[in-house]
Amino acid sequence: MRRDRRATEFALFGLPLSPRPLPEWLAGRRPWASLFGPFAARTAGASPLAGAAQLLALTLLAVAWPVLAQDVRVQVATQEPPYYVGEPAVIQFTVEGFDEQPEPTCEMTRDKPTPGLRGQLAETHPSVFSQIVQRNGQLYQAKSVTYRIDYLVIADQPGEHTVGPFVIKQGTKQVRVESLKLKFQAVPADPNQRVRLILPDRPIYPDQRVPVRIEWWYAGDFDDVLKLRIYSPLFDQFRFAPDPPPPRGASRLPIDTKDGSLALAAEVREQALDGKRFTVVTATRTLIPDRVGEFPLAPIIASVRKVTQWARDRSPFGDLDSGFGGSLFRDLMGDRRRPASTELVRASGEPQQIVVQPFPLEGRPASFAGAVGKGFAIDVTADRTVVRVGDPIRLAVTLRGDGNLDNASLPPLSADGGMNPDQFRLPEGEIAGTMSEGSDKSAKPGVSKKPDSVPAKQFQVSVRVTDESVSEIPALAYSWFDPDSQTYQTTRSKPIALRVMPAQVVSAADVVSSPARNPDAAADAAGRKTDSTQVALAGPRQPTFSLSGADLAIEPDAGTVLRDSSGRFGGVFPGLVYAAGLLLLVAAVVDRKRRDIDPAANATVRNVRWQHARIVQAGGLSKQQAAEEIAAAIRALVADLPDVARADADAVIADCEAVAYALNSVGESRLDAGLVGRATAVADRFEEAARSLRRSRAAG
Repeated sequence: MRRDRRATEFALFGLPLSPRPLPEWLAGRRPWASLFGPFAARTAGASPLAGAAQLLALTLLAVAWPVLAQDVRVQVATQEPPYYVGEPAVIQFTVEGFDEQPEPTCEMTRDKPTPGLRGQLAETHPSVFSQIVQRNGQLYQAKSVTYRIDYLVIADQPGEHTVGPFVIKQGTKQVRVESLKLKFQAVPADPNQRVRLILPDRPIYPDQRVPVRIEWWYAGDFDDVLKLRIYSPLFDQFRFAPDPPPPRGASRLPIDTKDGSLALAAEVREQALDGKRFTVVTATRTLIPDRVGEFPLAPIIASVRKVTQWARDRSPFGDLDSGFGGSLFRDLMGDRRRPASTELVRASGEPQQIVVQPFPLEGRPASFAGAVGKGFAIDVTADRTVVRVGDPIRLAVTLRGDGNLDNASLPPLSADGGMNPDQFRLPEGEIAGTMSEGSDKSAKPGVSKKPDSVPAKQFQVSVRVTDESVSEIPALAYSWFDPDSQTYQTTRSKPIALRVMPAQVVSAADVVSSPARNPDAAADAAGRKTDSTQVALAGPRQPTFSLSGADLAIEPDAGTVLRDSSGRFGGVFPGLVYAAGLLLLVAAVVDRKRRDIDPAANATVRNVRWQHARIVQAGGLSKQQAAEEIAAAIRALVADLPDVARADADAVIADCEAVAYALNSVGESRLDAGLVGRATAVADRFEEAARSLRRSRAAG
């Protein structure tokens, strides 16, 4: 009865009914973490070693390792052998002498990388013992903390491996544990299992969103599968876009990464091959290359621990289980089988190579700022269209497209016939943008999106018109690289009509006075004749103003204003007051000059000096490290001052990248002194330009 029900569930995925039922862990109806080992158990919130503790004993290495922290003791235990390739071997550290907080960390440190060996911290569990002690009539609280740290080690190649040494840290306390020797055995291949890592068959470029498919094929009995582990070095070698969580009840495929196990949303189908009927589970991840070069990939591996023999527990109903109605009792009480023996089998894919090419220099437009994808569009709106010369205009720039929008930036607004710097005052430096709230980041690559779900990124830019003859904000250009056609594409925004009026300057002669409506009353109040004030009337109802001769005196009595007060205070005191006022005025001018220096210009100078020092210090690093450091420093300089020595800077970056990603440069001692000298000379030009910028800002 149970098998028929599960076969019906298998048909819900659009596949024909099959006597091979869809496994519950694959269909998402049972916690898959209980099947895929410690990494998966950690993701699901279960104890990572709950299953391993029941099946495997721990061999205690009763050794007190040398430590770097006082009063800290460590004992080490390892999982009982044998150890298998692709399966985690458990190393357990018991640490006494740490505090209750913070949580300690454990890292496997190696003098040189060991190919095919990786480690992962699985769990830290504190045990706190507290008691009250009476001593000399006083009560004291005694507390001891013991940490159990579980660390997983996985080998991709058979043989004896040196694991460690390890460093366990908590705050300022540090413990060093010497290395161990573990021997891993090869795992036999399973003819009923296959695994594939499918990469695109076209060139790949930096920051491109690249779909990568993982396929796991299985022709055996899913009831016998206890654990499944899939791992490829590609998962840890590059960055991937966040994986959307599988919908509730949907199929999923587990993979292992250095950060733990992931459950990927998957699709299930059936396919016949070599006379066998396989169930094929397919999941997709989005690769984001972050560097150029050629990168060999070891084969993807799928390991399955399956049951070779089942044992059945005796039913509490005795003979009823085997006689009439036995199947009914088994269905009501559940299948009471348990694994009597298991074996580990594996399947391997093919070794591959991924090649990330640099963007071509030929035909690269000035409005290209690193965008890669397809279907980009730019839209620009202005908060005002009637302005005076010098007034700020706030522009809202919106980018849309299928590509790396989250890392996209704006090119110079003057690029490719954009805004003329002689007519507009344009912002300097990189402009930060924000992804719109309605953007759809979970859409699959290559799948068409609805217009309202296309991702968008918005930028806020402020510009000023400096020329009265300007009649529009011209169309802004935005270029991107299309990896399918391997060409640069350019789109433009729509121009915005402007009405620009001359700037209004108010002088002292423009100060006006409003005459009194009753000249006689005004004269009486002022204590003088009516003809002392010039009154001009433009009409019977419209008040007029005189453009000069305005009486700005606060005191209306001229005698009071003209009275000599020198006799009251003498001649020295007023002089001191005037001198103090002049000193304060000079101090205010100096302070104003100091504050007028643009903070952004100061920040640019500081950053350029730091990048210059970074280039000088890189000369003492190894060849590849120095090339990577210099290239990163030059890129930072270009980001701050994109118009300074651009051709020389690009040439230095290209030469450094050629060295950094050359396969035959590993192990060479130092970078060529000529290349370091060229980079230093370029940095000198940037530093001089930054100082000139600060001086011009201060003077202007």
